Amino acid sequence: MRIVRALAVIGLVISGYLLFLKLNGTISSIRGCGGSGGCENVLGSKWSQWFGIPVSAFSAFLYAGLIVLTFKPSKNVLTGIAVVLLAAALWFIGLQIFVIKSFCPWCFATHVVGLAAAVAIFRANSGTKKGYSNGPAILAGLALFAVLVLGQLFGPTPETHSIDEDNSFAGMTSGAPAPSPAKSRVISFQGGSKSYRVDDFPLLGSPTATHILVKYFDYTCASCLEVEDDLEKLMEKHPGDVAVLVLPTPINRTCNPYLTSNMKNHEHACELARLGLAAWKAAPDQFAKAHKILFSRPVVDGKSARERLTLFIPAAKLDAALTDPWVDQALKSNVEDFRILTSANPAMPKIFLIDHKVLQGVARTTADFLKGVEIALGLQ
Repeated sequence: MRIVRALAVIGLVISGYLLFLKLNGTISSIRGCGGSGGCENVLGSKWSQWFGIPVSAFSAFLYAGLIVLTFKPSKNVLTGIAVVLLAAALWFIGLQIFVIKSFCPWCFATHVVGLAAAVAIFRANSGTKKGYSNGPAILAGLALFAVLVLGQLFGPTPETHSIDEDNSFAGMTSGAPAPSPAKSRVISFQGGSKSYRVDDFPLLGSPTATHILVKYFDYTCASCLEVEDDLEKLMEKHPGDVAVLVLPTPINRTCNPYLTSNMKNHEHACELARLGLAAWKAAPDQFAKAHKILFSRPVVDGKSARERLTLFIPAAKLDAALTDPWVDQALKSNVEDFRILTSANPAMPKIFLIDHKVLQGVARTTADFLKGVEIALGLQ
């Protein structure tokens, strides 16, 4: 039992650490790009909880109980726990590989410990005298595991986006990188701390729309593309009421030095962001079409994207825009905003809705997105 006890202690420590990360908000369910990947994707997924309770809490409880049992063994209970540990480990490892498609080293370590503890328990029980049947204990363990799986499959799922009060730019005044005529419309957020002159940035929709949202995004970010589709449906549902000012903000260290050490570079992000800004500068009336092309999947490189853009934007005009200092000024301004906006939560995209309201991450469904934004904007 000493080996089982040692493994249980290790499992308890790791589970406690993962539970701490979940409970203190270090890792949330907000789904987006720009996070630390791995553990954030796994611990932030619907599979990290059961009816709102972190599964790491159950894991910690199970390992704590196992420690107690090693001092006063009950073969039936130990067998049941071993079955739960074995089945749960295979379940969660499979989820990481085939469903979440992200790898969390700490989570994986917990499952490996669980597998080792299960094997150790079965070995310890193998010498049990004849006449002992572990069938009921195995069935009980499988029943508990089934409750876990069914709860995760059919239980409530967490919100994967948030609409928060945000004061990131408090005390700052930021205008457009290139001043426009005084008559140009200016929209402000966060009590006027952050302002945008509409004529100075790429815009989807009418500049006279009742509400102009501001979206920080990356063309290579899958979550940003999902939100782009949701925004398109919002604008279709409320024509003339909503427009979106789009600010390409690459998640790549080549042009964004504010990525933390555990953030992964998004390949081609800088090239596509510059092309998006240049396309708007060269041919504003063609920007919506260019914007869709730059969001193409699979992600295209800068050269391929430029070739596609020049099918409807004259190459000379596009290349001239790419050398315009405004493109790099705008990109630098967006990246500076990235530094401020992601200091508390790295999830991208981020959308200014109205005054202090900022939407972060991707909603579970388009219906959830529409409802949340409509309430925030007061749309009927």
